[in-house]
Amino acid sequence: MKKIKVEGMSCQHCANTVTNALNALPGITNVRVSLEDKEVAFDAEPEVDMELVRETVRQTGYKVSG
Repeated sequence: MKKIKVEGMSCQHCANTVTNALNALPGITNVRVSLEDKEVAFDAEPEVDMELVRETVRQTGYKVSG
């Protein structure tokens, strides 16, 4: 399981936006957002580019801090 810190998420709509964006990436499954911990956890195939994951989150309007 991979985890990244994401700043700016404050509601379920935010969580759904990030979840849907990451679920659209090939090799990403089981996306879970913790608003309280400001963290997104997910399963990723070994070939998944973590920079692409970070950029995808940034494109949804949130800041990746980890």
